[in-house]
Amino acid sequence: MSAPSPWVAVAVIARRELIRFVRQPVRVAAAVGTPAVLWLFLAAGVGSSLRPEALSAGSYGAFLLPGMMTLVAVFASIFSSITIIEERNDGWLQSVLVSPAPRWSIALGKTIGGGLIAWIQALLLLPLAVAAGVSMDAGSMILVALALAITCCGMTALGVAFAWRSETSAGFHAVMNLVFMPMWLLSGAFFPASGAAGWIRGVMTINPLTWCTDSIRGPLTGVDGAWPLVLAAIFAAAMVAVATAVIARE
Repeated sequence: MSAPSPWVAVAVIARRELIRFVRQPVRVAAAVGTPAVLWLFLAAGVGSSLRPEALSAGSYGAFLLPGMMTLVAVFASIFSSITIIEERNDGWLQSVLVSPAPRWSIALGKTIGGGLIAWIQALLLLPLAVAAGVSMDAGSMILVALALAITCCGMTALGVAFAWRSETSAGFHAVMNLVFMPMWLLSGAFFPASGAAGWIRGVMTINPLTWCTDSIRGPLTGVDGAWPLVLAAIFAAAMVAVATAVIARE
């Protein structure tokens, strides 16, 4: 009797993530509600104090929206990745490790499942673009969806790599606060890099989440986002490779 295909294990693990997500609607409220409220308050309260010429978008609400979408990706990746620690404590992960399925299928299954969940949640914010006065055609929407998918895949893979090496949920959250939140704050989500201090501007330039945010903002604002999209794709591929290497290591 031949061993099952590794892709079956990938599908099973990804499906498990989706089922867990459907059974926990509070995750949707936490991952989508917080960025939506932030967008509403900041766009209404801060937008009028910024100079329009300093922004790549016509309004601060349009400029802020891609940053809120990347925040959804960050939240969703944290929620998806922390299930690794829960599954290890419950014993389910050990049963997967002793199965014939290769370890890379675990990394890919968790990344695909968690990334898909993050992508669905981030897309829920897209209608806010209409409220911000952004007009999009079908091509722009497809590019936004593609950039979101790449962002969610990269952030989920990064979270999976950290969660695999974390012994406790508290330790994982500490790492996430130290790594993920600074990445997001310096991603151009709140303010353009052109108005930042020199060293902050340098950090923002090499921050992978800046590439992701710009790749989403480009189709929304009409700014060329080809290079940010390419860099974001390279980042996502690298993170999947890192997650696979971390899990494959004995």
